[in-house]
Amino acid sequence: MFKNINILSLIFLLASCSKVETIGLKTHSFNSKPKRIIWIQAAGVTEEHFALSKFTRSVVEEKTSFEKSLCMGKIWNFNLYQLRPDSKSGFLAQSFGTKNITGQCSDYENKPMWSYFKSIGFKVSALENGVNDKQSLLNAWKCKSTRNEIPKSMSLWKMTDTSNQSAKRFHFQEEMNFTDGEVLYDRSCRAGICYASLYNNAVEISKNLQKSSVRSLLIIRDFSIENAIVRKDVEGLRDRVNSLEKLYNYFLAEANNSNDTLVVLTGSGGRNIELPRRGKQWERFDQKGSYVLYKRNSLMSPVLADGAGAENFCGLYEESDIFKRFLWSPEEKKVPLDLINL
Repeated sequence: MFKNINILSLIFLLASCSKVETIGLKTHSFNSKPKRIIWIQAAGVTEEHFALSKFTRSVVEEKTSFEKSLCMGKIWNFNLYQLRPDSKSGFLAQSFGTKNITGQCSDYENKPMWSYFKSIGFKVSALENGVNDKQSLLNAWKCKSTRNEIPKSMSLWKMTDTSNQSAKRFHFQEEMNFTDGEVLYDRSCRAGICYASLYNNAVEISKNLQKSSVRSLLIIRDFSIENAIVRKDVEGLRDRVNSLEKLYNYFLAEANNSNDTLVVLTGSGGRNIELPRRGKQWERFDQKGSYVLYKRNSLMSPVLADGAGAENFCGLYEESDIFKRFLWSPEEKKVPLDLINL
């Protein structure tokens, strides 16, 4: 009898030693620290929009890249002044880790999340698409406070034209040389139209960051989905959701082929749509924008994550907590970022 007990004990011991850590039915190495981060900020996006990508496929059973994410979270969109703030305010709350977003220059006196990454050797860039003057991080360059760290901590790439003839310009097919503090404008943009895609620009800028530094953070700020919904342009919305899915899929593949890449997609200022059920409803939806509901922003927005540290983004939490979830590490794995006591 004692012999049998010893054998069973040995079996349980071997089984426990061979246990594989998983999350969302996928194997995952917990508490890994990324050396490369891709953060996609998609203004106005909600989970309903992902269906526009899924149900336009020839095989509905085929998973979209959004469905392949390791982790999903939901964030509350509110600050000290209002429920459902606009997407610009929401992304600032995510970046600075504070609900005290006023829409003034004082917002940029908060220390952005990427400043902490920069202090341990990260190279940081932001790419903006469909962003108007009020929404752009370029406003940080216009605010002259000495406490404003954004112009010193990153380069800003804008998919728009400028009347400033001396402004630095880029094209994804050309060599991209840049330094911190520079603002670069897409050479392909003319009269409000950019002939280079967000996908091509994001991929090439990401590759350039990898060449210039072992550690890098690329923030992709895309407001094109929100813009299409406001116009009730369903065809344009579908195109932009498919473009977002293609972009997310590219970086998701990179994360799956690497043990030190983190990909995060966050929404803010969600603009709801109500998908039709069948037949003529779809015709009205496609042609006239019927069932597009956008009188008020949604109170909640989605978060998708995959790769090193993706487990930090699961759950239900406030929008400003995104900041902490990028930087947090467990007690037993101390890193330089723990100096800010997160």
